[in-house]
Amino acid sequence: MKRKEIDMFARIAALCCVFLVSLQFGFAQEGWENAEDRAGGAQLNNIQLQEGIYRTFDEFKTNSPSITVEFEIRAKHLFLKDTGSTWVRVNENKIWGCFKNGKIYVSKDEGVWRCVNVGRLLQFATVKIQRYVDPNFMYGSNVHEQQITKQYFLDTETAQVFDLNHRNLAPYAAQEPNLKHFKSKNKMAQTILMLKAYNELNPLILNSNE
Repeated sequence: MKRKEIDMFARIAALCCVFLVSLQFGFAQEGWENAEDRAGGAQLNNIQLQEGIYRTFDEFKTNSPSITVEFEIRAKHLFLKDTGSTWVRVNENKIWGCFKNGKIYVSKDEGVWRCVNVGRLLQFATVKIQRYVDPNFMYGSNVHEQQITKQYFLDTETAQVFDLNHRNLAPYAAQEPNLKHFKSKNKMAQTILMLKAYNELNPLILNSNE
């Protein structure tokens, strides 16, 4: 490997050490938002997004949210303030996402989720609670809960959402001479490292809404 490529991977590895440490805080259902704030969060490369709710992907790409009234994000749900003093929950299945306090959120799996890595590819994770019954004929059935985290990335050129794994990310890495030989061995931490490196070379680009 050439010295230039070695230096590049060393720089990327240093950046990603900080990123991976912060990532461990990011995906718990309770308190994940505040943890990400403490970790620093994803960078937007000086893009001036308008705060609001995007009904569609096209609204996001043109930086023109159609809903700009006061809203809040509570855990994984959106709430709008109506004409009075009450808050009304938004149906997350009917929106694309939102931008709030310098952070991009994407709608998926019945919630809105913070993007922890921002570039052409938006990385985020969802958390779902799965309940199952453990039958016990002597003491009655017990209901157990299991927290399931799924990681995704969204291509901001095509609007497609993919499971975050090496197989889905490999075609993007192959487009970059310095990344096409990157081997991740299907380990999640290494796959995130490859996505981070790709975004370093491919920042988020929005269209003009004029």
